[in-house]
Amino acid sequence: MLQFVISKEKYSLCLVNPSKEDVQEVYLKYSGHTTKGNIYYKFEPIQMYIDTLYGESYAILEESNSYNFDTTFNYEVLFVCEEGIVLKKFIRRKMKNMITIDAHPFFTNSIWQIEESSNEQIAMEDIIQLVANDIYASKAPVDDPIYQQLIQQSELFEDFLDNLYSEMDSYYRGENRNSLKKWEFTNFIESEYGIQLEHSEGAEIIIANCVALMMKLNLPLPKMAEYFMEYII
Repeated sequence: MLQFVISKEKYSLCLVNPSKEDVQEVYLKYSGHTTKGNIYYKFEPIQMYIDTLYGESYAILEESNSYNFDTTFNYEVLFVCEEGIVLKKFIRRKMKNMITIDAHPFFTNSIWQIEESSNEQIAMEDIIQLVANDIYASKAPVDDPIYQQLIQQSELFEDFLDNLYSEMDSYYRGENRNSLKKWEFTNFIESEYGIQLEHSEGAEIIIANCVALMMKLNLPLPKMAEYFMEYII
């Protein structure tokens, strides 16, 4: 799922979602370098965010570029799907490892597909446990070992987690503070697990964080309730 391709018509760089399943929280980064004579040139990395990349669609990242075929590029994409959190990495070694596809259902012309170099699935529990380790933290805990481990896997996790904590704050005291999803989550865990949450600022923060996690990680309510009982309560 998710591919980086270059259209041969305009040399436009695209991110393709060939499956029928939508993916959310798409973070991507790419950068490259080339050598001319004895001089090494490094291109500034480009980072982007896509809220939702719908199934059987693609996003144009750069349009009508004259790609230098002597360049090497590295690409990373981090996203949330039904299977969990996925981190994929790709590499273009000049044009030596490109796959030519003459017919593609989304393009009227032939394309080059960039080679995938790694595909990792990050456990949802890692993100849940990171938040649970300091449930009242207002910012991503950069000193937490789980945080450091995720950042080592990809710097994209920095933006991913910063946005997660901003979302948590929005459910606590921001634009989503009156969301019905907070009531639905509270009612579910109290009725299903027979617990009674106290009316306090601490409980309000916990519920806000759980709902934000549920939304950002695309978790069904019963699954988030299970995580709440295992890691947070």
